Amino acid sequence: MFRTINISLVISIFCTFSSVMVAHKKLTENYISAYKDVAISEMKRTSIPASIKLAQGIMESDLGRSPLATIANNHFGIKCGSQWAGGTYYKVDDDLDSTGTLIESCFRSFSTAFDSYRAHSEFLLNPAKASRYGFLFNLGSTDYVGWAHGLKYAGYATDPTYPDKLIKIIEKYHLSQYDEAVDVKIKEYQEVVKENPGQSSSEPQIVKADQKSSKNSDYTSNANKENPNNQNNTKPQPTHKGRLNVINGLTMTLASGQESLKSIASRTRSDVFDLLEYNEGLRSPDYVPYKDEVVFLERKKKNIEGEVSYHTFQEYETVYTVSQKYGIRLESLLAKNNLHRDAQPYQGEQISLVRQLQKRETPRHKLIERFDAYIDLGGLK
Repeated sequence: MFRTINISLVISIFCTFSSVMVAHKKLTENYISAYKDVAISEMKRTSIPASIKLAQGIMESDLGRSPLATIANNHFGIKCGSQWAGGTYYKVDDDLDSTGTLIESCFRSFSTAFDSYRAHSEFLLNPAKASRYGFLFNLGSTDYVGWAHGLKYAGYATDPTYPDKLIKIIEKYHLSQYDEAVDVKIKEYQEVVKENPGQSSSEPQIVKADQKSSKNSDYTSNANKENPNNQNNTKPQPTHKGRLNVINGLTMTLASGQESLKSIASRTRSDVFDLLEYNEGLRSPDYVPYKDEVVFLERKKKNIEGEVSYHTFQEYETVYTVSQKYGIRLESLLAKNNLHRDAQPYQGEQISLVRQLQKRETPRHKLIERFDAYIDLGGLK
């Protein structure tokens, strides 16, 4: 009798699982049917593969079922940004107040989901992001494998399996059938952005599918309100370990000025794409860092260890070079100081290395539009 019950239970579970799988497949097919035309249209306009856009939409909107997608027609987690004057939707995500407490984030609310598909294109087309995403537009609109890995390489997502997830969705549902070769030259793609002016000075922020609110747990406010006048601007001195050095407890090496990043990876027995991820300002395996440029061999920290609390910004510096100087992640340093990625603080401004500054404490700065040379990775696989 028990054996009969067990067999019946197994059959029941199998049938339930099969029903769920069939239902999920149907939902996916319905999503593809609903949005393939706009994905194809955007591909012809911008050369972003329709398969990539559909796969990202499927994954990041949970087949259009996420609250952000159902209530705000926002399928790609696009935040408001300072220039947004349209509808808004608020929900707790990853923004913090001055005490390091999670607060509601402002997301764009669109009239239709198609508008969010177009806004997603504008994010990748943003001239201010040319040095980050520009190389993708050299891969072609049929190279979904290159685009999947390229998005991860460019920092779109921190999940190491992000490319595999996109490729799996594309191949499982044959999304590449919607891709076709289109002739949108990379030199022309900035002209497309002119259809949506203002993006270059304040691009929308994208919330990646792999981000979790808990990732910000290290963004804590310093209870001992530091006095900016007592800051220590002494550069952390590397501790020598043979050919490698240490800054902020992290292993790094100083470039010779004559070797490419690929060569540095070989010398240090590192993965070149890991080095590109750890050092946010390096954009190509063939890039030759200048002599004594810091190259971290492991992921930088969100805070600095030691007594240094502030740094006085010098004219020749960028926020990235300061992040390398102290071994702090660029995104963390920007967040602590309420700065845009393209912000350039003025000489003499104090930037915080530890404490989350209040809005009124934000260092005075200007925004720099970046039109760096594009990187041709060829057929990135």
